[in-house]
Amino acid sequence: MTDPNNRPGGPALILTAKSANKVQFFDAGTLAQTGEIDMPASTHELIRSPDGTKFYGSVYGGGIFGKNTDPDRRIAVIDVATRRFERTIDVGAPVAPHSLMLDVNGTLWATAELDNAVLAIDPATDKVERVALSGSPHWIAVSHPTGKLFASFKTKEAVAVIDIAARKQVATIPIEHGAEGIAVSPDGWALLVCAHRKGLVYAFDTRTNALHHAMPIEGAPGTANQLRRVRVSPDGRYACVSSHVDNYAGVYDAYKFCQISGFPTLKAPMGFGFSADRRYAFLCCHDSAVTLEFDMARGRVTRQFETAAGCEFIISY
Repeated sequence: MTDPNNRPGGPALILTAKSANKVQFFDAGTLAQTGEIDMPASTHELIRSPDGTKFYGSVYGGGIFGKNTDPDRRIAVIDVATRRFERTIDVGAPVAPHSLMLDVNGTLWATAELDNAVLAIDPATDKVERVALSGSPHWIAVSHPTGKLFASFKTKEAVAVIDIAARKQVATIPIEHGAEGIAVSPDGWALLVCAHRKGLVYAFDTRTNALHHAMPIEGAPGTANQLRRVRVSPDGRYACVSSHVDNYAGVYDAYKFCQISGFPTLKAPMGFGFSADRRYAFLCCHDSAVTLEFDMARGRVTRQFETAAGCEFIISY
């Protein structure tokens, strides 16, 4: 089964330029810009609908985690065919929705950062169900075969484990040095979590929640508090990690759980996307308003292109 949260890439790219309140489109082959949408407010992350006809975007609002100056309450809906903003889903309160994921039933999950919860949304009816958590979540990831959703807490040394069917938190995984970026492998069996205060990536078994690897980020091992993100390629072969303050990206063999390459980036690397040929990945460098294309096996930047301000998240489709 193809992971709906991590589909194979295609000929087009879509990315969020959150500081400019825009979503932009690019040709994945030429890297030329092909379209742009003015968004209702700062939009951070994207996910494509199960039928492929829509993109959902989290309208986070102003500020950053812990300093939400003007938090929003909407999920944007973008039509893929026309590349137009279609409507918004109101989640019920200004909770600063951020991370988005889908489960196998087509339910759209979002973080409710200011409400210590995650939200289960039916995009067909706009019905929103709140699932209370023991902390403030910023990122989520889904393991489809285990029926679990994982939520990382930036201000706690923990990841929450949510039973998707029961709609409740059922466990907590301790994360030494704090929890940041989070991802599940496409087969659903490995959970990767980046530490907040040290250059480490942890790998857990999604069935037992047990830790089985702790991998250093060679090239960015420092203890500076910083945003770190992780994403696994759609074929499950590579795991890519970005260190926001260190301006560095590492690439791991996702089968052997070891780092195979790494490289310095432009300022403030954030989200990853993956090309259709399984060789290249894309990395948004937020403060530089530039996205890098790089060869994952070699850890070498091959091309780059400019974006509007604050590029954060990218999908190849």
